[in-house]
Amino acid sequence: MSLSKPAGHLPQLDALRAFAVTFVLIFHWFPQEALINKLPNGSIGVTLFFVLSGFLITQILIKNRNQILAGKNTQTAVYKNFIVRRALRIFPIYYLFLTVIYFTLPETSDISKFPLYYYLYGYNILLHQTGNWGDLLSPLWSLSVEEQFYLFWPTVILLTPRTQLRSVIIFTIILGLGTRIWWALNGNSQGVMTLTCLDSFGIGALWSYIVEEQPETIPVFRKQLLWATLLALVCFAYLITQPYTSFFRIYQRTILSVLSLYFIVHATLGFRGMAGRILTNPALIFMGKISYGIYLYHMVVSGYITGPVLNKLSRFSPISLQDPWIHRIASFILLILLSSLSWFLIEKPINQLKRYFTYSKSAA
Repeated sequence: MSLSKPAGHLPQLDALRAFAVTFVLIFHWFPQEALINKLPNGSIGVTLFFVLSGFLITQILIKNRNQILAGKNTQTAVYKNFIVRRALRIFPIYYLFLTVIYFTLPETSDISKFPLYYYLYGYNILLHQTGNWGDLLSPLWSLSVEEQFYLFWPTVILLTPRTQLRSVIIFTIILGLGTRIWWALNGNSQGVMTLTCLDSFGIGALWSYIVEEQPETIPVFRKQLLWATLLALVCFAYLITQPYTSFFRIYQRTILSVLSLYFIVHATLGFRGMAGRILTNPALIFMGKISYGIYLYHMVVSGYITGPVLNKLSRFSPISLQDPWIHRIASFILLILLSSLSWFLIEKPINQLKRYFTYSKSAA
């Protein structure tokens, strides 16, 4: 495994996205009492997404911050381009999907009562207040968190003096865990507010800081991460044997963030051997590319599309199509088809508009 500073597109991170969204599918498509959901699969998937975002977004911002310091860019231009590029990637299918649900399935969600929370990326705030996890759109809380993170994090990175950046990132990690403890002590351990997720973003950001600002310390960082990962594994093994209490929720995200970072660091540098072959599998990489659509559509496909499709096909089938496994397999196939269409017909063409909002070449 290379110890040099990674650069360019990192396909193994796309494969990690595929694993992240698969954990979310398992969590929502299998009964909570099922053995496969003995692990907190939903939390594993969402946390991996958060740490990935923390790493990739912070890396972009640090590169651009350094261009600003070199007089090759301005803070205003960087912030504008960053926000526009994020909007081009995220907004189109998000708002299309929300609008379809609003007009066709309003009874399945609180969107008919509180549409602005959803449309203004504040749904996590509403969920924090209601605790309504039965909402068809409940997975969108993490997208609200990510969007809120995108709004304020560029200012933090671009304005923080270079000598203080590492300390600010470490403070961010502590703030995330501390906020979860504070809210739990005050009777709310949902952990869906952006402040309560900052440790995950910060842990990812710490790796981007090492990569961009102190690449010579990568070997030492990897050794430290190995020990942190072993400790996290021990803590995680203990926690999953305990009742799912607020105590579990407080520390679970930090522990999962450390475990996620282990895989992100090694995927950044390039897994080799069997792990490398798995994470460079074209099917997994493609699934990672369309993972946003998969995450966005998976509840609707399983709950409202697969059933009618199987009912129509059952007229021509010699076997019953009501088996839960048949439903899950059919849901997965339909979900991949829908997400692929979404990618090629909507997301990819709109993404190409990013060429009008480019960063400087060395900070792209």
